[in-house]
Amino acid sequence: MNNYFFCYTKRLSDFLKQNGFKPITVAQDPKTKKIFSLFAINEELQRALDEYKK
Repeated sequence: MNNYFFCYTKRLSDFLKQNGFKPITVAQDPKTKKIFSLFAINEELQRALDEYKK
């Protein structure tokens, strides 16, 4: 599961989508009932996450 990024923050998910990243899926966690977007982790995604943190 280390190759996937589970994004539970809508603001971050929207940021990633605006920067050209398409989620593998958008789903609801069966235990917490929270909505998440699932992204494949690669170098480009990691750079975008680092940029978002700034």
